[in-house]
Amino acid sequence: MADEQELAQLELLCKQLYEATGATQRNEAEKALLTFTNSPDCLTKCQLLLERGESSYAQLLAATTLTKMVSRTPCSLTLQQRLEIRNYILRYLANHDQNFQATDASISATLF
Repeated sequence: MADEQELAQLELLCKQLYEATGATQRNEAEKALLTFTNSPDCLTKCQLLLERGESSYAQLLAATTLTKMVSRTPCSLTLQQRLEIRNYILRYLANHDQNFQATDASISATLF
């Protein structure tokens, strides 16, 4: 249940970031999301947002954050974590995109 509450909070923050009319609310949402992207459980939460998130804003945050995690130089992720992200993204695309070819090597290459 705690995961669901955290996901709902992240979705709300994403909505505030993109739809807030006031700069103060948008800045607070941005700071909270920045803290999230640097948290130790960010990888797990991003996967949950992609799987269960109802907001396209939250799914965009998750996809963008995963991309940044993998492409950061120097990469703070271990090789095992990078492999897990790559495998997760390939499974996600295979399950959610009907046009995706699971054997597409170019996507695998991009994730490394």
